[in-house]
This record gives sequence, structure tokens and C-alpha cells, in this order.
Amino acid sequence: MTFASIDQPYRGSGVDRPRGVPLPPERVPLLRAGQLRKRWHYVSFWSRELSFCAARASVGPLAQEYWGIWDREAQEFREGSHRFTNRVQLDTDRVQVRDDNVEIALKFEPCTSFEVYRPAGKAYIWSHKDYCQQAQGSVRYNERTRPVKGVMFVDINAGYHERQTHWRWAAGAGLDQHDRLVAFNAITGLFDTPDQSERTIWIEDDAKEVGPNSFAEDLSTVSFAEGGTLRFQPEALIEHHDNFLLIRSDYFHWFGTYTGTLPGGIELREAYGVRERHNALW
Repeated sequence: MTFASIDQPYRGSGVDRPRGVPLPPERVPLLRAGQLRKRWHYVSFWSRELSFCAARASVGPLAQEYWGIWDREAQEFREGSHRFTNRVQLDTDRVQVRDDNVEIALKFEPCTSFEVYRPAGKAYIWSHKDYCQQAQGSVRYNERTRPVKGVMFVDINAGYHERQTHWRWAAGAGLDQHDRLVAFNAITGLFDTPDQSERTIWIEDDAKEVGPNSFAEDLSTVSFAEGGTLRFQPEALIEHHDNFLLIRSDYFHWFGTYTGTLPGGIELREAYGVRERHNALW
């Protein structure tokens, strides 16, 4: 078998992933080429009635976990953030959050998975993506328990990102003009090489990489080089600002709705998802 080069971007199943550098599930050392290891495991659930996200992240020895629930039906928003705790549990097929009077418990089956990799200066970054069409479980807050059913997006990252990293990200899922379940993942600033990128459109369970995209300065729209523009209506916001002198971060994560068109003439009849802006010095 021919394996991908560690000096070139890669996208694939992981079977032919680059060899010669440690990639998960191998142990990824704390330092490489003068850069701290960064890791995160993020999940986002989307449905018409309710959306949520949960994540565990670390930069070197600094760790954080957070979650957010946007109950669109009830027009209620809840969030939580902690350091060095264990209130967010993320596995390959489930997510569980227990934080005071909030509990999230969902199961899902990995559906369409792929890995991406690219060099980052003298180091590298890696990510595993899952898009799962049938996630179900329950969300409880304020003594109210709601059964939920929708789609789950999973993003697992590890590597040695550049000292200054700035990304813009948009993702969501919904129905198109043919009543097909479609989803999308658009990015600038991370795995955004001209090809072998993480940019993806899913039609039902068929995943296809698409070409470069660009964001409006205020992130209100994302446009695709192959045609199509999405408009985002923000509804709830998670916002974090951290300053540890040598490590600083400004993070904005919105829940909301999408309208517009995707490459290939796909018209969104309804769609729900997230968008994100992150400016980091790490």
C-alpha cells in the first residue's frame, strides 16, 4: 500500500494516512518544532427544535470543556464552561454532559467518516470528521426533559497549529428543494488547502469535497467558488476570551439558521447549524 506524504495535505479514510509522524490514536507529544500540542473533541447536534454543542479542548497543559444548548422551540439558551473538570464525556458513539441541572445524553452511529492532515510549518495538524444522520437521546435543563432526534457532527483535532491561527467555520444540515437531507462544512484558516481539504457537502449519506469558500467580513454569508451562497441568521452565542499572556484566544460560536444555495444547485429549504470565529495566539 502507498501511504500519503507527510509533506503534503491528505484527505481520506485514514487507511493510507501519512506515516512517520504520530497521529491519534497514537500518543501525540506535548511539543514539536517549538509548538505546543493542541487538541479538541467537539460535537454539534442540529434539529429544527433544538441544537447543542459540547467540547473538550487543550492547549499544552491548559484544558477546558464547554457546552451550549439552544432550545429554538422554547427560545431558551443555556451554556457552561469549566477548566480541569470532567462534566463533558465524549466517545465515538455517544455524548454525555452533566453540569448542575443540565444533562445531555445522546447516542449515534458514525456514518460518513474521513481524516484530513496538512503540514503546519515544521509541524503538522490532523483532524477526524464524522457526520451522523441519526442521533437521538434526551436533553434536560431546569427539570425539563426533552427527547431529541437529529444529526450529529463530530470534529476531533490534534497537532501543532501555527502560533497565530485564525479560522472561520460554518456547518449545518437540513432539507433541500427535493426533500433530501443535506449537510455542509465550510472553512477558512485550518484544513482549507485547494484540495484535500475538510470542505464537504453531504447529500443523504454521500460525502463530496468541494472547492474553496470565502466568508463575508461579518460572517453573515459564506460563498463557494463553485457557485452558491449561504446566509446565516444568528440566534444564540457562546463567547470565550482567554488571556494567559503567551496564550490568548477570542472565540465566538453561534447557533442559528441557514438559507441559500450550495454548489451543484442545491437550494436549502430549511437548515440549522453553527458558525464560528476563532482568533488564537498559542
